[in-house]
Amino acid sequence: MTRASLREYAAVQRDRYQQASRREKHQLLDEIVAVTGLHRKAAIRLLRRAPRAPTVPARAGRPRQYGPDVAAAAEVLWQASGRIGAHRLHPFVPELLDRLIRCEELRLRPAVDKLVRQASRPTLARLLAPARVRRGEKRR
Repeated sequence: MTRASLREYAAVQRDRYQQASRREKHQLLDEIVAVTGLHRKAAIRLLRRAPRAPTVPARAGRPRQYGPDVAAAAEVLWQASGRIGAHRLHPFVPELLDRLIRCEELRLRPAVDKLVRQASRPTLARLLAPARVRRGEKRR
């Protein structure tokens, strides 16, 4: 029996258990132990405690540093450069950013500007991957 099915079964049986008399609780516990394979005391604890809200597992690894704002700015740079690859685009990022900001084609918060300028070549490639898919471009 999976954890999810055990939780569903316990949710159904919990109401019956709380409203039952002592004799009915004994019979209900026998049934639950037979169905789930839990130890009797574990079944009692499961039925007496309130159900927990399902938790969302935390994302493994380091927290993301580059968000959608940085990806959008990288896409503007990519399009302005004629959609060249991220590895060729990387050396021109500071100069291209300065020109686009000066011509008021791009407005960035200082934090986003800093992140775009410090992004490495693989990071630029990773940020531009969804845009390349949307445009239908294939890797060479």
